[in-house]
This record gives sequence, C-alpha cells and structure tokens, in this order.
Amino acid sequence: MKLYIFKEVSARVPRQKIFNLFDKIMSKETEADAGSRVNLVFTTRKRIQQLNKSHRQIDKATDVLSFNLGDSNGDDSIFGEIYISTAVARAQAPKFANTFGEELLRLSCHGFLHLLGYDHLKKNDAVKMRKRETYFLSLTKLEAGVS
Repeated sequence: MKLYIFKEVSARVPRQKIFNLFDKIMSKETEADAGSRVNLVFTTRKRIQQLNKSHRQIDKATDVLSFNLGDSNGDDSIFGEIYISTAVARAQAPKFANTFGEELLRLSCHGFLHLLGYDHLKKNDAVKMRKRETYFLSLTKLEAGVS
C-alpha cells in the first residue's frame, strides 16, 4: 500500500514520520498487496464537521475520521481515506501530553488502524487497538531518538 498526504490547511505536518509510521504499520499488519493507496487529508475543523455530519449524523467537529473503501485491486485503487482536523488536533494535544506533531502522529496511527479493521466500540476491542497504537508510536519515537 502507498500513502498519499494532502493538506487543505497551512499547518506543518511531520510528513516523513507519518510515512515511516505508515510503512511500519502496513508491514506488520498486512500482507503484500497489489499497490492500493491510502489518502491522508489534513483538513479544517469546518470540513471535518461536515464529513462527520454527513457520514455519521453527528453535527460536531471531531479529530479523525477514517473511511475504509475496501478497494485494493491495483495501483490506482483507493483502500481508504483518513481526514484529520489540524485545529482539533492542536487543541487536544495537551490533553494527551503531546506536541502538535505528536498528536498528528497519534491520530494518523489511529486512522491507519481503523482502516485495517481495528475499532474501539467494545472495551476489549478498545484495549487491543490502544495497545497497537502504543506499540507503533513507540517504534516511531525510538526511531527518532525520542524517549
């Protein structure tokens, strides 16, 4: 799978760290594939609220939305799309004791795992998903030399 990053906002995003995180997750969580793509879109609070309302019938901004499109047949196929509100990420980063960049990585990881079938609706599933997030984010921190 290949990751494409799009920005609809002017915020700086840790692109290389996100690419590295994506590669680590895909190498451990998926088999070799035919070349489908994942689109990661950094967007505004307003746009993510509109998406949340139209797809989940929740009329409020959220931090991350994942859409598993399930198309994995070929180079131009789209496996899934993830939208992250940079404004929401920036506002909630202190709640998780993260910098803005770390919060974008956390939300990216969360979105990637959702595309791969992880969920957090049930407590057991939430624990499993959180463990995988922690694992992959720790790999990213180790690679960057951050303790």
